[in-house]
Amino acid sequence: MSNIELSTHYSTKRSFGWSQDASDFRSLKKVVQIFDNKSEFNNNLIMVKIPKLVKDKNLIKKFQGLLKSEPLELSYSDLVGTHIIPRKDSPCNGIIQASICGQGRAYLTDWASDSFLRWAHLCGFVKYNGENDTFEITNEGLTYSRTEDNSEEEKQCLLNAILKYPPVSRILQLLSKGDHLSKFEIGSQLGFVGDEGFTSLPQNILLTSLAMTEDTKEKNKMKSDWDGSSDKYARQICKWLEKLNLVRQVKKEYKVNLDNKEYIENLGQAYMITPDGLKAYRRLQGVNKVSKVSKNVFWEMLCPKAADKYYIRNRRAYIIKFLSDANGSITLNKIQEKLQEVKFDESLEVIKDDIKGLQNIGLFIKESSKGYLLNDEIQNLVIPVNSIGNGKSDTLRLKDFCRDILKHIPHSYLNLIDLAYDSNSNRQFEMEVIDLLVSECGYNGLHLGGGRKPDGIIYTESLKNNYGTIIDTKAYSKGYSLPISQADEMRRYIEENNKRDNKINPNEWWNNFPKKLKKFSFLFVSSEFNGQFEDKLDNISKTTNINGAAMNIVNLLLFAEKIKSQYIDLEEAYNLITKNAEVKLMNMK
Repeated sequence: MSNIELSTHYSTKRSFGWSQDASDFRSLKKVVQIFDNKSEFNNNLIMVKIPKLVKDKNLIKKFQGLLKSEPLELSYSDLVGTHIIPRKDSPCNGIIQASICGQGRAYLTDWASDSFLRWAHLCGFVKYNGENDTFEITNEGLTYSRTEDNSEEEKQCLLNAILKYPPVSRILQLLSKGDHLSKFEIGSQLGFVGDEGFTSLPQNILLTSLAMTEDTKEKNKMKSDWDGSSDKYARQICKWLEKLNLVRQVKKEYKVNLDNKEYIENLGQAYMITPDGLKAYRRLQGVNKVSKVSKNVFWEMLCPKAADKYYIRNRRAYIIKFLSDANGSITLNKIQEKLQEVKFDESLEVIKDDIKGLQNIGLFIKESSKGYLLNDEIQNLVIPVNSIGNGKSDTLRLKDFCRDILKHIPHSYLNLIDLAYDSNSNRQFEMEVIDLLVSECGYNGLHLGGGRKPDGIIYTESLKNNYGTIIDTKAYSKGYSLPISQADEMRRYIEENNKRDNKINPNEWWNNFPKKLKKFSFLFVSSEFNGQFEDKLDNISKTTNINGAAMNIVNLLLFAEKIKSQYIDLEEAYNLITKNAEVKLMNMK
């Protein structure tokens, strides 16, 4: 029987359920032992670490008193502390900060302290008290705290805790067929489709970029720095599983065909399941009558990042509740009816995507002709009934509008809408725009980016009159007016492509177009367009004799849908993107 609670007192202050920057089990145990005032570590913290590392005498006295208290309940602020700018000069002012050595100094940052606290929480070793923003140890945490280091008992405590975390189920499920998967291949199937909190870098675009890069240092930087949030989660969780001998990290080799040449590229962060991992996965499924593991599902993990995250979390939490309460399978229409009873008026497509997301975070939900069946026991899910928030944001409305229209384009591309309005996501936005056009529309193309190169190019090779398009993408929260400087930059790219002189630009980016290609266009893609941008499109065309267009993100998705559904072909697509105007397949307003 699942334990799902409705509460009018649950705090929405903190975010739980996902952690990206904590992987050392020894340090995790220290964080848990903070809450065990019978532990040697707790005593050492009181007598040695805090007096040595905390300079504020009032804080020393406060922390020592708190750590001696019974029951031991500690606030988030006392545990994690704060920082100043620059961060490197931040004093030690948190209990977790003082517990673990940081990089290059004797204590952690507040950011890292938060990551370890989240990790201890998602493992079920500490529990959160929302009414007073405090944490205390659980029975599982107390057992773990008192195990002997490196003992079999300690390993079993960790294993039991980790297996209750749903994304572990998902990753073991993906690897259980024997596939050798990179963090990108895992990340693309981890989390809720189209959510801004679950982005995954298009691996094919990354591999092509690696093949185009000769500098080893730059390649390594791309491998380490280029990833989305889901890719980071995948890497982090696989680190935990590797230390528990459930997966092995094994470099994976890929062949990349570029300009009629074959390149070999390697991704080091790739994983395979072990025999122990398969055994653990069978245990999660309840195979061979082994006691099935209950799963910790925290309300916050259902949507880590969105303007309307409270609304989305509650909707998804209620779907879990309806699945859990059903006596057997439940249909989409019945879920829709039940959502309406709790003030959520949603389309079937929204519900289907939510259920797919629940499967992607690791819940075992089977689909059949009778509907959907939840094969998991859920615990620790609390639904704050007064925290729906202000309903849907404009961005979510746009996504839901597209969700109902996109029948041929995967809904994972809906996160392009979030990226288009996030000025901090320019690189991922430009890569995913190129990925959409190449992977779904039948274009050939490359993400270029970087100094003195356009963001990307696409081209055709199978038409009677083939063409190439130079693409510039810009993520802007309030729309893009196409400044003169950006129009001049596009004009320069067109002229470079026309002249093809390495004295003008030694990186010769134009060589990525087929040599026989003679027909070209240009395309700007952004969240939306405003101001006098069409005058600038016309000016670019008049000064270069090349026609182009602008396309907002919703119309780009509809453009891709029309191509994929064969409503228009690539020759008709060329006519659309050469009118020196904004392409309007449907008005966003």
